[in-house]
Amino acid sequence: MVAYPYFYTLFALWLFWLAYWIASAVFERATNRAKETRRRVRGTGYLFIVLLLFMLSPLGFTGVFGMMFYFPSAGLKAVGLLFTASGVGLGIWARRRLGGNWSAVPALKEGHTLVTTGPYSLVRHPIYTGILTGLVGSAIVLGTYGSLVAMSLSVLIVVIRVRQEEGLLREQFGQEYDDYRKRSKAIIPWLL
Repeated sequence: MVAYPYFYTLFALWLFWLAYWIASAVFERATNRAKETRRRVRGTGYLFIVLLLFMLSPLGFTGVFGMMFYFPSAGLKAVGLLFTASGVGLGIWARRRLGGNWSAVPALKEGHTLVTTGPYSLVRHPIYTGILTGLVGSAIVLGTYGSLVAMSLSVLIVVIRVRQEEGLLREQFGQEYDDYRKRSKAIIPWLL
């Protein structure tokens, strides 16, 4: 079973991320605030479901989801927490850098600009890099099959979203985006 101090630290990191994400979705400027806010919150809902599956599995799932695929040492749990904190931090940094260009679902806004600085100079999709890094770290801490399932679902979601966003950005920015793609990786710096 998961050691609770590590679990509570992990839970606090993701809760901080979730609170920031909800606040940024609700308070972001929009042309039709009520409609846009509902769309943004609904658009990020699937991520919350994945995170809940991920977080709650050590506290009560029975069967395969609650089973441990390995029993992490205290050192590995510390490494996992470091990965999770780094991922949460990168995701928030990237979200802040996007500013008004951010949308919960892949979309272009009026006056949308191509952001290629800050974390976007490292990878084209640093928010997804942060989420996946955090989920890998969390799986290291938790060691449950449920965490592996949540991580796998997140990878699938990220692949779908990256394809949608890449298409929109290529359509909007053309050669400028093609040049950006040539000098940067999508998710993992220098690799992918």
